[in-house]
Amino acid sequence: MKHLCTKGITLAVLFALTLGVACNRSTAPPTPLTAEELPGALEKAFSKAKPPAKELATQVVTSVQAQDYSKAFWAIQNLAGTPGLTKDQVTVTARGILTISGLLQSAQAKGDAKAAATIKQYRETK
Repeated sequence: MKHLCTKGITLAVLFALTLGVACNRSTAPPTPLTAEELPGALEKAFSKAKPPAKELATQVVTSVQAQDYSKAFWAIQNLAGTPGLTKDQVTVTARGILTISGLLQSAQAKGDAKAAATIKQYRETK
């Protein structure tokens, strides 16, 4: 009985410590890149990446430059799910998601039907 009580207390303490670390608010959320900064940041971060990640990063850059934000949105979503990314690559990808989401929303506000459909599809599938 004493052994079970000790395990319970230990688990409770570990849970509290984990919760305390996970809720650390000293780290600020990532800030979006500007549309002009995004291509350079992706190219730099993924210059030495494995081919699948590098190809997705190139697809994002090409799509943003062509102002095809729907295609860029799906490409960067896929890029974010790529296993084995470095911390820098994850950070640039997260900032890129914020940037492209903003561009997509702006395009939707200007009447871009493709952007509106992309946002709708994302909301329905997330």
